[in-house]
Amino acid sequence: MKVGSFWLKRLGVCSLAVFSFWSGSSYALAAAADFPDHPISLVVPFAAGGPVDVIARAVADGMSKEINGTVVVENKPGAGGAIAFSYVGRAKPDGYTLVAVDMSFVVLSHFHDNVGYDPVKDFKMVGQTTLSTLVLVVPADSKTQDLDSFVQNARQAGEGVSIANAGLGSTPHLAGLSFAKVAKIKPLMVPYRGMTPAVTDLLAGRISSAFVGPQSAVGLVQEGKLKMLAAIGQERLKEAPNVPTFAEKGMDLPGFKRGTWYGIAAPAGTPAPVIEKLNAALNRALDKPDLQKRLEPMGIFVQKTTPSEFDGFIRDQVAQWNEIAATVKAAAKP
Repeated sequence: MKVGSFWLKRLGVCSLAVFSFWSGSSYALAAAADFPDHPISLVVPFAAGGPVDVIARAVADGMSKEINGTVVVENKPGAGGAIAFSYVGRAKPDGYTLVAVDMSFVVLSHFHDNVGYDPVKDFKMVGQTTLSTLVLVVPADSKTQDLDSFVQNARQAGEGVSIANAGLGSTPHLAGLSFAKVAKIKPLMVPYRGMTPAVTDLLAGRISSAFVGPQSAVGLVQEGKLKMLAAIGQERLKEAPNVPTFAEKGMDLPGFKRGTWYGIAAPAGTPAPVIEKLNAALNRALDKPDLQKRLEPMGIFVQKTTPSEFDGFIRDQVAQWNEIAATVKAAAKP
């Protein structure tokens, strides 16, 4: 009797476990079937107008058409992106709160204490969106004519030459650090809450230079307000064929061999069927010629992945930047 009772109890436990598993799976599938039934928030960690914001708005418009719902962009700038990343990392994992990510997402902990999130443990990737680049620009009336003269001046002036960024650990900040390391210069790194206010100060002559996205630079260069000195990546910009790449000048910036990247993440625990539905809508949107034509003139090119591919990419980026950031961490911390 005792043996029979034991196995009856075991059978009951197993049945309960199976029931719980299938109940959870059924709930997730049902949630995905009804998803979305209200607007999705895509949080941008920086001020409006920068590359992360521009890409997020294009993607949000495209996804809204593909997912039969509305994707709304919400800017939450501050702390180089940490405010937005930690906010979304703590959000309800139901697919309705997403965050636009870039390089800063994987390296902020090297430049801020207690950023409030872990890029691997606290998030599930939806997918990559794009690849792009950054360009080094100076005011049009600057006496600096090219990259060589900029480096020469910076070596002489030290912190008399400044490079603006979107906050410690932001992609423009990382570009500035990589450039400074390779060029053997020690400029003053000036953080802002986003690149839009940084460009405003650059145009006013309050700072010497900045790494900005092509979408911010090309128009201002054409208007005669900025000069473009060099572009990150292996190829020159189609919109600025006379501007050399850093690689051409013998400067391979650590961490930027392929340029810059962007994507979308959701809180960890978001049901897999919801992630898959978001990824499918994202990739359909990225396939649309109108979205590609909206971004390509700004030097931004679509890059599709599966959720698992982007998860793996983020893990690789974390490992890579752990090594790179360790060499500059002491100098970069405030």
